[in-house]
Amino acid sequence: MTESGTWRRTLEVEVAAEAVEERFQVAYKTYSKSLNLPGFRKGRVPVNIVKARFGKAIQGEVLQNLLEEFYRKASEAEGLQPVSEATIEEVDYNAGKPLTFKASVDIRPELTVKNYRGLRATRPVFKLEEAHVEEQLHFLQNQNATEQVVDRPAALGDVLVADLQELDASGLPIIGRRQEDQTFLIGGPNAASHDLDNQLVGMSAGEERHVRLVEDHTHPDPAGQEVRFQVTAKEVRERDLPELDDEFAKDIGDFESLDGLKTHIRDDLQARVNYTSRRRLHENIIDALIRQNDFEIPGSMVENYLNTLVETYEKEHAGHDHDIDVDAVRRENREGALRSVKRYLLLEGVAKQEDIKVTEGDTEKHLEGLSERHNVEGSRLRQILSRSGQLERMESELLEQKTLDFLVEQGKIEDVEEAVEA
Repeated sequence: MTESGTWRRTLEVEVAAEAVEERFQVAYKTYSKSLNLPGFRKGRVPVNIVKARFGKAIQGEVLQNLLEEFYRKASEAEGLQPVSEATIEEVDYNAGKPLTFKASVDIRPELTVKNYRGLRATRPVFKLEEAHVEEQLHFLQNQNATEQVVDRPAALGDVLVADLQELDASGLPIIGRRQEDQTFLIGGPNAASHDLDNQLVGMSAGEERHVRLVEDHTHPDPAGQEVRFQVTAKEVRERDLPELDDEFAKDIGDFESLDGLKTHIRDDLQARVNYTSRRRLHENIIDALIRQNDFEIPGSMVENYLNTLVETYEKEHAGHDHDIDVDAVRRENREGALRSVKRYLLLEGVAKQEDIKVTEGDTEKHLEGLSERHNVEGSRLRQILSRSGQLERMESELLEQKTLDFLVEQGKIEDVEEAVEA
């Protein structure tokens, strides 16, 4: 075996002539028993006829199988962990002579991770205010509003049901750009455009109105981003917000009072910001770990990652009208793929060097949590995950989390207060 790159290995393999010839003879006999040729009973075709008519094709198939089989054996004998398909080169075979070839493959890097204790990283700390609870409470209030059709022009706070027809620059309808029964909460907190709200206010059922929108206000030439629509109002609905009281809380869920609902909202928000804080701390410490360990990774590992990403992207967009620009997906995600592979290899290396392992207790504790959340009996859940191959992935994720927690424990962490995003 020779090294043809940092993580590239080339195996020189030889298969004895006797072994090759034996495989040929077995293949000839197998085909003679399965072929159906005119003039011969099925399964009774003489071997010499098989060799004369199909010898080259059979030998090619046998040789291909031998290349794959003996490459695997040589790879295992050398203790290699391939991360790419082997490139087979310099195949040489003549009757009565050994079969020789070279197989080149990328291997999994074996790293000695350095400087992973005492990593400096920041942990974002989010301070929840009562205003955040009130904001979520009003969101629930808006979600549970009732609507009633009214015979008057639309005002702020109303819902307008309308058909939209996109127009070209000359004001003519664009075929295929019509949307029916669209709803607009005029002046709502999540309105796509307050400029649109201003143009819809005052519309009555049956009225038509042309509106103009600027799709991207950050564009250097806003006029070039203008889109025109013909809006046909169909209904105006007045919204009635429920009172924020104990009855509202009981209608929302299993809460005895409005204070109970607020406590639930507060706890839920706190859990979310805690999760975000922990996730960002982990990514910050990974960035620090990568900076301390500069190393090459096999290009095939990055390509494999991108291949999987493209496959996932294609499945998610199956049935869409537009084609996926695969080259663009790969190009835009290459840097992220490189970081993800480095992340995986470094965490794997730290876990090995520190002998961090997932115990049966770790697995059982995690399964108990999943069982409670999904209301599935523990042993049944384990069986489902095991059959689908997800149990192994779950244990891999647990190992990653334990390794990250170890790095945090050993790190120099600075808490930095940040505002809670709306």
